[in-house]
Amino acid sequence: MKYIDDVKFHNPTNFTDRYKKLRDSTFVKEAEKPYKATRQPVTEKLVKTIWFDQQIERRGLRTTDGKRIAIISPGEWNFDEGPDFRNAKINIDGQEITGDVEVDIYSSNWRTHKHDKNNNFNNVVLHVFLWSKGKEAKTITRNKKIIPSLELIDYINDDLEIIDSNFDVENYPYSSKVRAGKCAKWTLKKYSLLEYIVGLAGDEKIRQKSETLANRLTKESINEIIYKGIMDGLGYGPNRDNFKKLAEILPLERISEIISQEKFEEKSVRIQSLFFGVAGLIPEIEKIETLDDEAKSYIAKIKKIWKTLRQQIKPSEIIKKETWKFRGLRPYNFPYRRLAAASLIISRYIDDSGFEKLLQSFVTNILDGKFKLKKFADNLKTDAENFSNFWFYRATFVSKKFSKPVALLGEERILLILINTFLPAAIAKINKPEDDASLKIIYQWWLKQPAISTNRTARITSWRCGFGNISGQTERIQQGLIQIFRDFCDTKKGVCTDCSFQSIFTMPTGTFF
Repeated sequence: MKYIDDVKFHNPTNFTDRYKKLRDSTFVKEAEKPYKATRQPVTEKLVKTIWFDQQIERRGLRTTDGKRIAIISPGEWNFDEGPDFRNAKINIDGQEITGDVEVDIYSSNWRTHKHDKNNNFNNVVLHVFLWSKGKEAKTITRNKKIIPSLELIDYINDDLEIIDSNFDVENYPYSSKVRAGKCAKWTLKKYSLLEYIVGLAGDEKIRQKSETLANRLTKESINEIIYKGIMDGLGYGPNRDNFKKLAEILPLERISEIISQEKFEEKSVRIQSLFFGVAGLIPEIEKIETLDDEAKSYIAKIKKIWKTLRQQIKPSEIIKKETWKFRGLRPYNFPYRRLAAASLIISRYIDDSGFEKLLQSFVTNILDGKFKLKKFADNLKTDAENFSNFWFYRATFVSKKFSKPVALLGEERILLILINTFLPAAIAKINKPEDDASLKIIYQWWLKQPAISTNRTARITSWRCGFGNISGQTERIQQGLIQIFRDFCDTKKGVCTDCSFQSIFTMPTGTFF
């Protein structure tokens, strides 16, 4: 039987489901394994995510034996053997402790997983689990150290199903100190197949997004879909959920109706006031001592507009201020500036199906061979047009004014919105048999697009599977590595021993054609 060592692989001519079929064929084999048969509805991955993002009520935390506990740092995500998180910092009853954290679904997993007999867990300083289960017993390491425990279930901010559905692996800052996976031993000899599979995975990621958008087109306008995609892109990272929530509370039609109640300021300022009000981010001037005159004037203006607009907003629709995240973000990416950027973009395209026309321009330019990334970016750029916009010069209400204006949205973020929203929206809108020729042209454009930036998850996956340096690669390759990480590396077990990705490299040649 001939295998694929010396076979030349050619890219398909359109977005296909080849990768999906290959991936699912390996999962069928995985289902025969015992640990898959007992898969739990709540995975350890989800519990680790809750811990890592600190999606818990941090006030009033208590260990299982009643001690006060404060989480200074949840630690670094560990891809290696041993505890789930390294170098965490916690404070228990006033004493600061640094060490590892183990996260499990049940309290009893400490013993069932034999952590109490494993020297790798001797530096654990906290055992975190979702539920208590089994006979209550102290958590003890192999070197006989008693470890404090924390049960999460009573401190979680939202339903487990909601947290799970909002899980976004792409934005997690995974550790880069990762060993090569077992699949890497195959890819050294079958690198051409790896390149082929990674490319197909990139196609699948876009295809999945386009299918999702195509289903939404039966209920929503393309204008609304693009608006929500832009809001999602603006709220990347820890504030993504809040931007999604804001877009759900304020669809385009509702924004138009609400801002029509206040006509004495330009449209972008009205939208900005509406966004800041619903986001719960308009401060009380009298409670801030360090405001300068310009900041006081700006706050007074948006508060005055908000006073009129809020009559159309239910109290339950206003987002809690404390849910916005600032820690770990560059000041230029703070929610205030992202909301200001959103208000400027939306004010430009809210009328006359503006986003749909922008999408059509995107498609037409690709089909005519005239598409320019910079020109597209200019459509969504929010550079300072004059010196009156407050947020071109500020990161917060009380921060020192910048010496010169800083764009509210960088080109890199705009181009990621293009890949994650405009490209799949274009495919969803024209995905008909009679448009096959157009889809092939768009696909050829996709094959050639350079990577916008280096994604950390893609870099890690590339190292693990033996792909190598991704610098200079296409965005298709980068998206493919992210998809492979999601499908294979970030599984329930999270280890290479039982990963089925390597089985792809033992398949006969005919499988891939």
